[in-house]
Amino acid sequence: MHAMHRLHTMPTTILLMAATCLLVIGGCTHHEMKNATPDPVLCPGPYPFPLLDTRAVDLLFVVDNSGSMGDEQMRLKRQFPLLMHELRTMRGGLPDLHIGVTSTDLGAGMFQVAYCEQVGGDAGNLLTGSCTNPVGAPYIVDVTPQRCEIIREETSNTCLSHTCDQQSCAHEPSTTIVVDSQTGCPRCRNYTDESLEEVFSCMAELGTMGCGFEQPLEAMYKALDSSNRNNEGFLRDNAYLGVVLLTDEDDCSASNPELYDDQQTDMDSTLGPPTFRCFEHGITCDIDSRTHEGLRQYCVPREDADALVHPLSRYVQFLQALKDPRMIVLSAIAGPVQPSNSGDGDGFDITVGLDEQYDPEVQPSCSNPMGSAIPALRIHSLVSAFHPRPEVQDWAYTSVCGDSYATTLTGVGRKLAESLTLDCLDAPLRGCSDPGVEHGTPQAAQTCEVNAQCRAQCIVTTKYGRGTDYEAAFEVVPYLEVCADGPCPGNEDRTRSYANGHPGGLDQALPVLACWHIDFDERCINSKGARMVVSRRFTLPPRAFTIVSCKHLAPDEQLCNDGKDNDEDCLTDADDPCCQNPDYCVE
Repeated sequence: MHAMHRLHTMPTTILLMAATCLLVIGGCTHHEMKNATPDPVLCPGPYPFPLLDTRAVDLLFVVDNSGSMGDEQMRLKRQFPLLMHELRTMRGGLPDLHIGVTSTDLGAGMFQVAYCEQVGGDAGNLLTGSCTNPVGAPYIVDVTPQRCEIIREETSNTCLSHTCDQQSCAHEPSTTIVVDSQTGCPRCRNYTDESLEEVFSCMAELGTMGCGFEQPLEAMYKALDSSNRNNEGFLRDNAYLGVVLLTDEDDCSASNPELYDDQQTDMDSTLGPPTFRCFEHGITCDIDSRTHEGLRQYCVPREDADALVHPLSRYVQFLQALKDPRMIVLSAIAGPVQPSNSGDGDGFDITVGLDEQYDPEVQPSCSNPMGSAIPALRIHSLVSAFHPRPEVQDWAYTSVCGDSYATTLTGVGRKLAESLTLDCLDAPLRGCSDPGVEHGTPQAAQTCEVNAQCRAQCIVTTKYGRGTDYEAAFEVVPYLEVCADGPCPGNEDRTRSYANGHPGGLDQALPVLACWHIDFDERCINSKGARMVVSRRFTLPPRAFTIVSCKHLAPDEQLCNDGKDNDEDCLTDADDPCCQNPDYCVE
């Protein structure tokens, strides 16, 4: 409440890792008994995940502008460069960026609540306040020029030459072509005389006069909804979406504006005290009595029809319809939550006390000299719906009371950079257990016939018009270079071989429209260096993406008496460390 709280400019093919695969792979760990007689139990496959031709990121910040958030806004402004550092130093340099800021203030309906007088509040509109920049749009535009050639130095992000001019920026209105002072690369920008970080710093200073009924989830919804003409052009079909929520309260996005009725304030009224109603009408626990003080357990967001706060499913379904969920990086800096009991997904603990008027009030879960924050159950639950638990714990959800927001801001930047550049697979591949062998950098303990060449068992399909009536799918052929024993799988015509090894992501001289291969990158630890590359003559249009299904290996020897090298590490049965000692098995 108010009182307290960015070669050619066409992009290369990008791999987006599938969280669902990670979950299944995680289940294929070693077993105590390995001397059984059946065939080895390998992880089931194939696993599909999308490849996307994009270097675009739309980054939305939803910032609480209620009375207690001045210090938090300043911390966000000071540490925003940490996120930008991850994007500036990624392979290929800065991606194509749109960056916008909106507030949590959506007003209080027609009710005259202090600091909520403006009907609809900021309505999810992207805000620039009195800032000089950006111009022509209520969001930052910093993108690569199109329809021109840019020559980059191979081992850095610097540009050697380019053929771009102002016409190369026609794809983004109100932008001017400039040369980045640090990289020498041309960019199309809608801001001048300031750095991107300085522009953001001005935009993010929203002040502290916003409504104390914070509605960050509905503000996010309204900011990204296509019906919001104020924000037109911000959200791009082919861009990754990053969202950062900053608040010291939980979400109070009302499905019924009666929730904000300022005439019902006592304990006996239907709505109850203002200090407690967002919790009471948005969360359910083992104890839901308004008068119960103390600990409540197994608290989860309400989804019932009688709740006066929008169900969380509204925002999950909205985001899933907006983007492939694996193109969404959702994060929050808010009040910490405490799982009930073992934290196995059954809910969270909340403590209820009394305020100065002896009305029920959710007790803070963190504090600092500048104030405190209550546990943001609804926000945490939404973030958890889009990230595996380790990411939520490590960076995707952190405390607003902390001295630094570096963990989340760096994590968001790193997650986006990895999604745009690293292209790693999630696990070792059957027939390609060690792609490093072909590249002179073997990962395996020894080289053998099994891993001497990479012949991954993958099916690659490109779909166009995803989600439309004209959706169509086309298979992409395997790599084109000649293998030792003849043409590689899928390449029966040697004249169509690629003469100089593996092609890059974009090659207009490619003898086919598109093909794929497995490359090696030592940073792809989970797959022993396996990285999927799809090469094309052209850039995919919006709403097109590529589905990759590869047969994966188990992470270790599954049986120790079947005479088979289950994990293709050239060590069979008793020769495999995992059979010698279970402690060597992959957990």
